[in-house]
Amino acid sequence: MNNSIRFLRQFVLIALLGTIFVAFTMSMNELQTLYNDFGQQYFFEEGLSDTGSRNLVTAILLDYRLFDSLFEAGILLIAVSGVIWISKHDIEEKNARFMIDKYKTPDLFITFSRLVYPLMLTFGFYVIVNGHLSPGGGFQGGTIVATAILILYYIDPNKETNIGLIVTVEKIIYLLIIVVASISLVTRGTFFTNFFDPSHDADTMAIYLVILNVLIGFKVALGLWTIFTAFLKEGR
Repeated sequence: MNNSIRFLRQFVLIALLGTIFVAFTMSMNELQTLYNDFGQQYFFEEGLSDTGSRNLVTAILLDYRLFDSLFEAGILLIAVSGVIWISKHDIEEKNARFMIDKYKTPDLFITFSRLVYPLMLTFGFYVIVNGHLSPGGGFQGGTIVATAILILYYIDPNKETNIGLIVTVEKIIYLLIIVVASISLVTRGTFFTNFFDPSHDADTMAIYLVILNVLIGFKVALGLWTIFTAFLKEGR
């Protein structure tokens, strides 16, 4: 009886997987007939003149679909708040040790971390500032900066971190991002786009992109730093 039930379950599972596969294959064939490269060609031809960004990914993230990017940044802020809320430790506790007390960070690792830390920090800022010229931007560079900050806990396990201050600064930066993105309402009569109109040269329009990338980079770095610190406290 048990073998029959097990066989029936396996058969139903295989049938469901087969049905999903067939539906997926049919939908892909349908997409191929509907596919066109209008959007791709438009971005290639007009992306630089519309946004001032030579990196088309940045052009899309910070101009064509900036509203989505602002929403994603807001999701990170909500995630940070959630992590703090479920944390067992009080937010006023400032000393977050990376290593559990019974362990000792090897001296070689500390020395290596001191060498890598400034390089990672510099590279993170480079990725942020040059996001409109090459692959990268605020989200990617902010993650690198946050990882570099994490290394500090290896170098100095007694490092003090004020989570409340970090979260407050992150919220202020998020508001600044929205303000910068909204300046275009005054200059161009529309929300969430470059506040320089396309009549300006690419270098001038890039000022807006650099400002947004820097703000987003700092916000992402602070948000991930907060999450790291909360997890470190939980690991004690």
